[in-house]
This record gives sequence, structure tokens and C-alpha cells, in this order.
Amino acid sequence: MPLVLVVEDNPVERALVMRILGVAQFAVVGVDCGQAALEQIQRCEPDLILLDALLPDIDGFDICEQLRKQPHTRFIPIVMLTGLDDVASVDRAYQVGATDFFTKPINHSLLVHRIRYLLRASSAAEELRLSRKSLASAQRIAKLGHWEFNLDKNRVTISEELHQLYRLGSTPADNTFKCLLDVCHEDDRSAVEQTINDAIREGGSTRVEHRVVYPDGGERVMEMHLAVVPDEDGTRHLMGISMDITARKETEREVLRLAYFDRLTGLPNRSLLELILDQEIPRAHRADLSVALICIDLDRFSRVNNAMGHSAGDAVLRQVAQRLGRIVSPPARQDLLERLSLTMELSGDWSEGLAGRLGADAYGVLLTGEPAQLRDRARALAQAVRHLFQQAFLYRGQEMFVTASIGISYSESANTAAEILLQQADMALREAKIQARNDIREYHRGLVTRVATEMSIQSDMRKALRRGEFQVYYQPKVALPSGKVTGFEALIRWHHPARGRISPVEFINVAEETGQIVEIGRWVLQASCYQFRQWLEQKLVTGRIAVNISARQFRETNVVATVLTALEQSGLAPQFLELEITEGVLMAEPRASEIIAQLRGYGISIALDDFGTGYSSLSYLTRFPIDTLKIDRCFIHDITHESEQAAIVTAVTSLSHRLNLKVIAEGVETESELQVVSDLSCDEVQGYLVCKPIAADDMESWLRGYVSDARRQRSVN
Repeated sequence: MPLVLVVEDNPVERALVMRILGVAQFAVVGVDCGQAALEQIQRCEPDLILLDALLPDIDGFDICEQLRKQPHTRFIPIVMLTGLDDVASVDRAYQVGATDFFTKPINHSLLVHRIRYLLRASSAAEELRLSRKSLASAQRIAKLGHWEFNLDKNRVTISEELHQLYRLGSTPADNTFKCLLDVCHEDDRSAVEQTINDAIREGGSTRVEHRVVYPDGGERVMEMHLAVVPDEDGTRHLMGISMDITARKETEREVLRLAYFDRLTGLPNRSLLELILDQEIPRAHRADLSVALICIDLDRFSRVNNAMGHSAGDAVLRQVAQRLGRIVSPPARQDLLERLSLTMELSGDWSEGLAGRLGADAYGVLLTGEPAQLRDRARALAQAVRHLFQQAFLYRGQEMFVTASIGISYSESANTAAEILLQQADMALREAKIQARNDIREYHRGLVTRVATEMSIQSDMRKALRRGEFQVYYQPKVALPSGKVTGFEALIRWHHPARGRISPVEFINVAEETGQIVEIGRWVLQASCYQFRQWLEQKLVTGRIAVNISARQFRETNVVATVLTALEQSGLAPQFLELEITEGVLMAEPRASEIIAQLRGYGISIALDDFGTGYSSLSYLTRFPIDTLKIDRCFIHDITHESEQAAIVTAVTSLSHRLNLKVIAEGVETESELQVVSDLSCDEVQGYLVCKPIAADDMESWLRGYVSDARRQRSVN
């Protein structure tokens, strides 16, 4: 009864495998770690070893390598049990000498047949090693059918096993090389013949994989190992050993599919696109062609998952892949798998495009062509991609609309790496998202400088708060027509020790993207509340201090607690604080109405900032409990009584007053603008005409001077 050693650290899996093998009439011993396996092998010398690749003490690959170096365990069949389905793990298993591998979860019925198969192969190999010394080296490679060509006598001997394996119709007396070649697949026949001739001529050892076509039309994949071996009398023999590797090739093909194709859409994944790009770029430039890469990323795709679930999101991703298939002509997946299984050389004609999924909600399209025409073709293809998103996506009868941002990059030379091309396309894509979304951008060198600057800002920003480089500036708001100061807006400024003053335009977006805006915003809130409380105690100010709350801050689960903590620590009463929130924040956060209601419940005022620059939905004025509406400066700049801007401001102001909302005009810079917004019944103004944003100390001086001027003006009147 054959003895099988099961090395598996999972007690449930080990017990199950041992039970199944016992029922199949095998003697079974089980251990749970590598050291116990080595000790057990020394005691019982098993006929076959089932070896888990991942063990708690010694790596399964290392154990296999050790066993192959020891004479008494060199030829024991070793089957690696692994949940690792990548190509590297499979390659490593064979490199260290594994006879075969079996992926988890284990098909126990197939495992029993595989073990019997390997034990038969092992027994055949042992017989061959004992019967003929000249076959010893060949049997270390393969243990099934063999043939021998006596080079001096020009005589071919084919074993019975090989007759059965190849299903040869000839009798042993009729054996020739021709009977072997005749059953080879016509596409592989010349390669087999060439390999045999090369082995005879060079006198070394080699191998070749080929397909055999059976009389009934079935195909099997064989691996033939060849070696020239001399006898003691000097006679040379070409030894050939063949084994059926069809199952292994099918497993390898499945591994390749998992490694190089996206499971959800069936498209080539990022790894395969990079592999093809690295081969295609130098090939294209040698042929005076160029390569374009079009990166596509769905805009705000997370909303689909959040609103309708991940099943809906998956449906959209599959439909995107199907639509891309309408405008590019990719090769069949089976053809790519066949090429991958035979060779990793994938260069070809990609002039019609190759689409793949780069990950998450991102896709890529590879395109080749003549440099003079490629840019126009890539732009046209990008426009065609945008057109694909004009049609609704369907999920269970419900329509969903999604847009996409697109970035394009082009290979500059044969030395352009796939990683660089992807990076450049990604930078162009990011530019499209920042500028407008649902847009197309091409890579240019200026993006590198911008990204480098943003990375530098991101790095320096982490230190800026700790080093005290941030400062809060204040800009007053005054009432109309009295001119009385009614409050201030707190605005952050960054004084970099090396670069000087950095505009908020340069660092606020970076802080928002990286999440650093949460910590920075918390600091601005605390500093502003503390400063305003001091001014109140000095009787320098009245009204409220207004602090901006970013979208990232508003999404924090503890935003209300953060605001209340700042008030408590600073000693400022809630009625003196106003939080400014943009339309985008209200639209993006489902809990916005609830959060605003909580804040107002504590006496905190809420202002809708930059009205007119976002979606400008008047429904916000009734849906959300806000107190103040701030009209963006784009409606105030160069405003006249007869302008369309004035009509918009009049309408917004009238509606706001009917809803008991206060209206503030932002960005007032001239006396004429001030006069118009005053005539249009705006309640307050804010802008450079009144005062630029300045530091706290300077603001105190400005306040004293402003109050003195106001008193002097009243006394004159």
C-alpha cells in the first residue's frame, strides 16, 4: 500500500485529505509543519509527499529544494499544495523540483487520481532507472513514454508507453521518426523536427513542447526532452522522453488568465497592458510608428456604488467594457492566452486599438500609428469614448448617467517605458478632472512641473502647521448703507520659510485631496474663534467671525463635535460663529441638512458661500436651514445697473429677503460696484474696497482707525 505524507498546517484540511486518501486505499501520515515533515521523511520514506507551500516554520518551497538535494529523497514525487495562483509561484514550484502543483481549494476526487497518476509515473521512472543506466539523466526530467535513436546504427526504438501516449498506429518494427512527426500538429511539426536535428548536431540536451493530434481529432500537449547519451562502447544514442502536460498547460492558461485579465470585464488588465506596451513601443519606433495611450476614468463613480450598491457599479463597469469593444477591435482573449502560454512575445498590429481595464473605474486604450496621424486618431478615438457615455447605463431597468475624464500620452522614442507612458497619461487625466471633468487633456511637460510642485507642497504642508508657518488673515464685512463693521471672514495664509507667501489657490486643493485640510481647518477654526473672543473682550468688534468648512471637513463624522470643541476651548459663544459652506458641499454630503440643523440648534449661523459658481440651485435656499447667502464676486465685478449681472443679483436678493436670508456681495473693489449693490438692496459687502485680508495685529489697527473715521464722519454730518 503506497504511503503518502500530507504536510498541511490547517488541521481541518489535513484531516479531510488524510481521510479521503485512506478511503482510496493509501497509507497516510500527516504533519502540520516543515520540521515535522523533515523528521517524518527520515523515519518512513514516503512514496509521495503532498506539501503545502505556506507553512508556519519552513517555507514549502525550501523543503522541496532540500529534499531534491538528498539522494534518498531526490526522486520522491512532491505535489505542492498552494492557494497562490500567480505565475511566479508556479514557476518557483517547478524550479525547486516539485513534480506537480495543486491549487486550493482542493478537488479531492481529482487529487486522488492525480496521486495515482504520479505514483504510476514514479514507478515507471524507477523501472527505467534500474533497467538502463543511460536513461537515468532523462528520467529526472520526465517519467512516461520514451524513445531512443541509435545514431550510429540509424535505428529508432519506441517504448510501449510512448505508443499509447501518442496513439501511434505503427508496430514497433515500423518505428521511424516519421511516425512521430506525422501525429504532431501541423503548426508544431517543423519545430519538433528542427529541435531533434539541433540536438543531434550539437550533441546536447534540449526540450520542446508540441501538440499531438489523435485519430479522433482530439489534441494533447506533450513535453519532449532530448539528450545525446553515449554508451560505454562509445555508441551515441539520442534519448527522448515525452510526457502529457495537457492538464498542466490548462492550469497554466488559467493562471495566465487570472494574472493578465480582469475578472469582472474580461479585458486585459494593467499587467498585460504594461507587458504589451513595453514590447510594442520599441517595435513601433523601429517601424517609424508611435504609440498613444488613452486613459479613461469615470467621474464620481463612487456615487453609483453608494446610491445603488456595488452590483450596480459592476454592471456599469461591464457595460463600459462592452461599449469600448464597439470602437476598438481587440484580439480574442483565447488567442492572447494561447500566445501567452507559448511565449511572452506579444508585439503585433495594434493600429485598431487594444482596450484594457487599469483598475477600479479606470480603463486604457493602446493605439499605434504614424506619428503625423496618430494625434488626430487618438483625439478622435477619445471623442468617440466620450460619446459612449452620453447613453444611459442600465441596471434592473433603472437608468444611470456617468461621465468620464480622459488623458492621452504619446511615446517619444523607443526607450519610452510603459510605466512612463502610463504616468504621463495619468497626469493628463488628472488635469482633465481638476479643470472640468468630462473632458479630454493631452500630456505636456508643464504637468510634470505642476505635479512636482504639488508634491513639494504636500510634503512641506505636513511640517507647516507644526512649525507655525500658517497664519489667519481677516477680512471685514460692512453693512449697507451704514458702513458699520458686522463681522469678519477668516482666511488662511501660508508663509513658507524658503518660497515666501504661497497662495491658497496653490495649496488648498492639495490639502483637500490629501486630507490634510481636516487638520488645517481645525486649526483655523480654533485660532479664529480664540482671536474673535479676544476682540470681543476688547470691545473692538461686533457681529460674527465666519470660517470656511471644506467638503472634506464636512464629511468627517465628528464635524459637529469638532466645531463645539473649538468654541469650548476658545471660550467663544456659539452665536458669534458663522460657518461658510459651498454648494458643492451640500450636494456631495447626504447628511448635510441634518448636520446644518444640529449646528444651528447650538446657535451657530450658516452661510452659503460662492453662490453662483456651482450648481446655483435655488432649491438649496429652501431645502437647507441657512442664514446668509454670499453672492460670488464673478457677479459683482464691473456690475452696472443695466447689466445682466444686476438682474441676477436683484432676483437672488429679492428671493433671499423673502426667505429671511441676509445677502452679502463678495469682491467689491470699486465705488461704482459698491453703489450698484447698495442700490440692489444687498445687506452687506466684503472686498478690497473696504479692506484686504490682513493679519490680526494689523486688523486691530485698521479697526481703531476705521471707527475713528466713522465717528469723525458722523460729527461732521
